[in-house]
Amino acid sequence: MMKFKRLTFLIFILAAFYFALVGRLFYLQIIKGEYYREISDRNYIKIFYSNPPRGKIYDRNGVLLAYDVPTYSLIAFPYVVKKNYTMQELKENLKNYLNIELDEKTLNIIEKNLYPSVVIKKDLTQRDIENFYNYNYLFNGFYLEIVPKRVYTEEANYLAHIIGYVGYPSERELKENPNLSPNILVGKAGVEKIYDSLLRGESGQKAVLVDAFGRQKKVLWEKDPRKGNDIYLSIDIRIQKIAFEAFSSSKHPSGAVVLVDPNTYEILALLSYPTYNLQKFYEGFSQEEWKELTENKYKPLMNKVFLGKYPPGSIYKPLVSIAALEEGVITPETRISSGSEFRIGKWVYRNWNKRGCGFINVSEALETSCDTFFYQVGLKLGVENIIKYSKLFGLGEKLNPDLEVKVATIPSKKWKKKVLNQNWFHGDTVNLSIGQGYITITPFDATKIVVPIANGGYVLKPHILKAFFDNKSQKLVHTNPEVIRKINIKKWNLDSVRYGMYLVVYGPNGTAKALKRVPVLNVGKTGTAQVYSYDTRKKRHHAWDFRDHAWFIDYAPYNKPKIAGVVFIEHGESGGKVAAPLMAYILKRIFKEKIIETE
Repeated sequence: MMKFKRLTFLIFILAAFYFALVGRLFYLQIIKGEYYREISDRNYIKIFYSNPPRGKIYDRNGVLLAYDVPTYSLIAFPYVVKKNYTMQELKENLKNYLNIELDEKTLNIIEKNLYPSVVIKKDLTQRDIENFYNYNYLFNGFYLEIVPKRVYTEEANYLAHIIGYVGYPSERELKENPNLSPNILVGKAGVEKIYDSLLRGESGQKAVLVDAFGRQKKVLWEKDPRKGNDIYLSIDIRIQKIAFEAFSSSKHPSGAVVLVDPNTYEILALLSYPTYNLQKFYEGFSQEEWKELTENKYKPLMNKVFLGKYPPGSIYKPLVSIAALEEGVITPETRISSGSEFRIGKWVYRNWNKRGCGFINVSEALETSCDTFFYQVGLKLGVENIIKYSKLFGLGEKLNPDLEVKVATIPSKKWKKKVLNQNWFHGDTVNLSIGQGYITITPFDATKIVVPIANGGYVLKPHILKAFFDNKSQKLVHTNPEVIRKINIKKWNLDSVRYGMYLVVYGPNGTAKALKRVPVLNVGKTGTAQVYSYDTRKKRHHAWDFRDHAWFIDYAPYNKPKIAGVVFIEHGESGGKVAAPLMAYILKRIFKEKIIETE
């Protein structure tokens, strides 16, 4: 009997608990269901991304060129903002209380809820921050975020085209790279873009419980951002500055300078002139400033080193000389009568020197830059052999695809038929042999001619990244020289071309006597590349954009080269009178200031 009573009592207790639980569930889900659904809707988990500081950029000697500083940005959640304001209310509140004019692009992102978050204003001042906190009740769905700002030093402006600039990712970039967020800075040009994966680092993440007004209630989990790796360029800012000062003081409005170590193909200086203010690309240009940049006839935004293509003129002759010597068309001792003109049927090809050059060998032909010598040699050599050696030197090939954008156009019979639907004539070969006609190269391509001559025939991979500091391993990772191929040039053939380039500077009939002022023995080759015929130039009153281009390639010291490079002056008229003196100024300062030591 007692057991029955206990069982009945237990069943009663369980039944009471069951009905209490059912009643509570009925109360919460039916009676209070709408209330709690509203509360649930007002709270949600939001993932915040914190931007990582980009790695610093240094020159080869540790001179700082680019770094980050923390700034505040005003960020909005389009989803939350749309639920609290009409677009008109939003525009008025931003204008009246924070003095922010909302542009149509940002308004469209909010209205269509295109991204989880959007930058409303960056680089907030102290007054901006105070205003936001004073009126934050009017800005539900807004918050302040610490964002790294890219800062470029004064030295960086000497190499604007090398450094490049950063910006926010485009829609295409966001689709292609799921690791990017709309508010992270990415490289847009130059080494900022080329080495973006090294510099960018990893975004931080924070999961936060947020209410309907965008207020953060509770941090659920957090992952700190990882700073990008610091990189060290092969550029020597001292040499870069000298090149810049040489060009700016010359009063020539447009051109390029490239200087490299011929033993490693490290780029020591790379100047495209005119240049621009790097910081403006981050902070923004006024409409007038942007118009001035984009409509400037000298194209300051264009990196002429890799994007400009021009006929090389006589700086191509050392390459043709090596081809002719190696193919047995001539020997170092071969002498050819080289007059004031050369005829093929009714066609006359003139020498730049109207008096002619006499009975000369290849070294003397380089000294005087004798066109009629190379007309004859080039015709015997043939277009196919000229193309063969051009390719061996790396012309028409991207030796480093990360750096090079355009490459030389080396015309061939097939090229002319395809592009112009014309046959190849002997006159085309004659023109090609002196770097004229259809051939065009970039200023960087010019270094591909002089580097193998300086280093004994090695075609190397050019590079601008000397090293980077790997944050994970905490080690400095160096870029090692990389040999692409070796051109097998017989020593006596190479010596005769080098001697001819020596005579260009020191010979009695040399075309670059200005280089005698350099305190070390150096060798080079001038080039004056015709753009239009003399009659056309005369009709245009020798206007700037109808003048010849001026080139000069060089390496020094003569016996143990440590630097090689090119000076290109767009429409500079004369390689010997204009480009060579500019190179003389640069090399003189480099060796006098002992930036490069000689043994």
